[in-house]
Amino acid sequence: MLVGDSVSENKELPPAVPLKLSGLEDLARMLVFWMARERGASILYFKKDGKHVYGALTVSFPGYYELRGLPLFICVVRDEAPKGQFLRYQGTPEESITFVKSLEMDPKYQYIPIIKLAEAPKFVGTL
Repeated sequence: MLVGDSVSENKELPPAVPLKLSGLEDLARMLVFWMARERGASILYFKKDGKHVYGALTVSFPGYYELRGLPLFICVVRDEAPKGQFLRYQGTPEESITFVKSLEMDPKYQYIPIIKLAEAPKFVGTL
């Protein structure tokens, strides 16, 4: 494989590098920050090897050793499925997250949609 190639010799896309976070609060905090800075964000949810995976795909470290970025799958692995379609985040007065089924128009909350996938994406490697 040549430097800068994104496809292996057998024409398969290499998996993203997993970056496992310690909890769902960390994932929510990271995604809320992204939403405020540059773009919308959502949580990809799927089951893999009997576990429940919550995550987001991103590219970090532009120019990473001349490979033009390192694909990261930032994730949390849990024992339970989400109990709603959105993750509601509140940063003040104390940080909290809650699964909810619908949006509420209240400026103290930020909502991250949870997108339920039918199967684990191919870009997810070993978690």
